Amino acid sequence: MTQLAGWLSSNTATLSIFGAAVAFIWSTTQQIAQRRAEADEQQFLAFHQLVERLVSRDRDDQPMYIDRQAAVVFELRHFPRYYDFTERMLVRLKSDWKTNSNPLTSVTIEEIDLTLNYIHHKG
Repeated sequence: MTQLAGWLSSNTATLSIFGAAVAFIWSTTQQIAQRRAEADEQQFLAFHQLVERLVSRDRDDQPMYIDRQAAVVFELRHFPRYYDFTERMLVRLKSDWKTNSNPLTSVTIEEIDLTLNYIHHKG
């Protein structure tokens, strides 16, 4: 036991530095994990807001904004975490909208095709 006590007393500075380094690394790791969780939450909210803007009208008595829909479809490319769902949703919406008699939906359908192509190449 006296050897351990002697070793500890002769290496106090080194042990202090090591302890400080461990504490720094631990706090940095916790901070990175917290920031990552916050970024995931922000991405989740942004993605779901985009989906809502894609499929919902601002008001029931207003038509859908085709250019806004096309822009939303384009922005969905920036969410690789959700590519599987995005692909399924866009294929379904494309099928639904192709039966629509509104010729303006072709703009959104074209953007859907471009986004699906992008997802297939990046995903």
